[in-house]
Amino acid sequence: MTVNFLDLFSGAGGFTLGLQNAGLNPIGAIESDVFASETYRNNFPSHQLISSDIKKLSKGSIKSNFSGVDLIVGGPPCQGFSVAGPSQYGLIDPRNYLIFEVLRFVEILRPRMFVVENVKGILAGKLSPEKMAFQEFFKAVEKANYKVKHFVLQAANFGAPQWRERVFIFGALDESDLPISINPRFGTASNPWTSVGEAISDLPFVDSGTGIEDLVKYGLPAQNKYQRLLRRGSKGAVNHVSMKHTPRLIERFKHIPIGGSLVDVPTEHGQRHRNGHKLDIRSRFKMNNQRLDPDKISTAITASFQSNFIHPLLNRNLTAREGARIQTFPDTFRFYGPRTLMSKTLLAKEGRHDEIGLSQYNQIGNAVAPMVAQAVGEEILKCFLD
Repeated sequence: MTVNFLDLFSGAGGFTLGLQNAGLNPIGAIESDVFASETYRNNFPSHQLISSDIKKLSKGSIKSNFSGVDLIVGGPPCQGFSVAGPSQYGLIDPRNYLIFEVLRFVEILRPRMFVVENVKGILAGKLSPEKMAFQEFFKAVEKANYKVKHFVLQAANFGAPQWRERVFIFGALDESDLPISINPRFGTASNPWTSVGEAISDLPFVDSGTGIEDLVKYGLPAQNKYQRLLRRGSKGAVNHVSMKHTPRLIERFKHIPIGGSLVDVPTEHGQRHRNGHKLDIRSRFKMNNQRLDPDKISTAITASFQSNFIHPLLNRNLTAREGARIQTFPDTFRFYGPRTLMSKTLLAKEGRHDEIGLSQYNQIGNAVAPMVAQAVGEEILKCFLD
């Protein structure tokens, strides 16, 4: 049976890749960001991608481009629901309403099923001081005559070497199509979680300020099943370039033990005030400059992971490829656009609007982990076949 799906807010294509690996058939995707769209197009050249603001697509355009869809999936921007986003200051992000864009497509195309992925914070997120996003979305879904169910999935249970909890909301016209459960594949004595070391230890040695964007041959054979899987069909690694760090930053990294972070650094190697030389003695956060433990899973790879993590053994931040490995992207999947970017505010201030977008690091951190998406896809296929 062929299950045709449409990926909304597709980003680089993590959801598409996972569902495709599960045996589902992509008929198209929509993504507004210029750099994420470039990544998607280059990795899925035969797919139809509309690079546009989803809110600007009319009912007629949606019907003419995506008729015959069985499944709609989408991971709307999650910053408004994230614990690190505006919600921590009591602010309500207007992007929280984008979950209803998925429902708009559902009401127009009437697929058999839809799936929305988001951060766990959506469960307590708000649309207004009085309205909870999760409850309002459920009510709107049921009004559209879809039955609804949700699961909180831990990425480590599906092969990803990171602690990453995400909410998956399933809607179906027929309640019998909704999955009963999505069973973990890892995390047992016989099939333990994949560690960071198991994920990245075979990648070529790259020190601070070194590496190449194009293909670099592997220096070691694959060491385990995970590495063999992610290296399948690839002759080397791409996007494997380290950021160039200052001597002072490298010295700070040297003082961070495995499993430690910025809070473990002696005062003289701590942060300095921006645009100054005085030491910043304010509270430090353990989420900054975490040196990963090669024998454990990582904390979640997020859009800002470029400065969150330090390599388990080297005194530098992770490369984009190392982040992609932890996100379960295969080495054949290449990311496009700038590796890092200035802030959107600064770029706009300088009139560099064509440079505003999602960097490679942002694209990787924002993505649905493909192995998790594959597990979801396999459950969907079972529901469709029953």
